[in-house]
Amino acid sequence: MAELVRLGDVATVAQGMNLPGRAKSARPHAVDPRARSSTVRFVSVGDIQDDRLAPDGIETTDLEPNARVGKHFLQPDDVLVSARSTIVKAALVPPSLNRAVADATLLVVRADEPGLGRYLWWFLTSTAGRRRVLGAMKGSTTLLFLSATSLTEIELPLPEPRVLDRLVDLVEASERAYTAATDAAHLRRETIRDALIERLWQASERDGGEE
Repeated sequence: MAELVRLGDVATVAQGMNLPGRAKSARPHAVDPRARSSTVRFVSVGDIQDDRLAPDGIETTDLEPNARVGKHFLQPDDVLVSARSTIVKAALVPPSLNRAVADATLLVVRADEPGLGRYLWWFLTSTAGRRRVLGAMKGSTTLLFLSATSLTEIELPLPEPRVLDRLVDLVEASERAYTAATDAAHLRRETIRDALIERLWQASERDGGEE
């Protein structure tokens, strides 16, 4: 049903792009769909929340187009893994994330086969996967480091193609359910919040008018 393989046997792992002086020269701004071609999204480990990318918070910066930048462009279903962090983080790159590169706080895992990236993300965010990633990290409790070489050596169970296809479908279904549940929870929170604030506002106006 599954065989044990090294991550490096089924995917490539690369360090994110290192841009010296980025903190001083980059000028973060809102993402503009009309932005010129040199505008690039720069994904950092801080953009991973709850095992997913938070695209609204991703900074953009202007970079001169060249082969080095182009080589680092992320692709859908790439898996981003924390290279410098206090905890293990991993996220799947969605198709909607265009013209984006990962910075040096992340490792980019690119599966050799279509669809495999989603399973790799599921594994790396599982309890067993996190334990293996954590075991490969070096450093202290304040900051952990993970090299591309160390990540490629992690072993994982690789399902046979028929089972893998079903697992990929399950990943997609679970993500749709997660999105629906999250949206519903946000809507309930906003509805309750706004209703309570409105009632308090009306009550304060009534009390003020009676004085």
